[in-house]
Amino acid sequence: MSKTLTVVILLFLSTWVQSAVTQTELSVMCRLSKQVRTLRVEKLRNGTCQTVYTKAGRDQNIGNAMNRESCTDILQKVREVLESADWKCREVKESRVSTFIDVR
Repeated sequence: MSKTLTVVILLFLSTWVQSAVTQTELSVMCRLSKQVRTLRVEKLRNGTCQTVYTKAGRDQNIGNAMNRESCTDILQKVREVLESADWKCREVKESRVSTFIDVR
């Protein structure tokens, strides 16, 4: 597959996935030295929510639920694990999501 076609497909998929998210409901940033992890609860267009964990710039969906409280519980449990390992976490008002596309 050509690099151009790969980039077009990845951009389409990225746009499609992002269009399913209506808003970020809660964001937490955790730091340990120069390492950063983020956790966020996103409300989806279909009324459900998802909890997303970002490590080394890569998002990982760590849970989906029908209500915000369940997604927030997932976030809080991961936050507690990080804090027990000396990470410093805090809620942030606004988060920016960047996507890295490797076109090798």
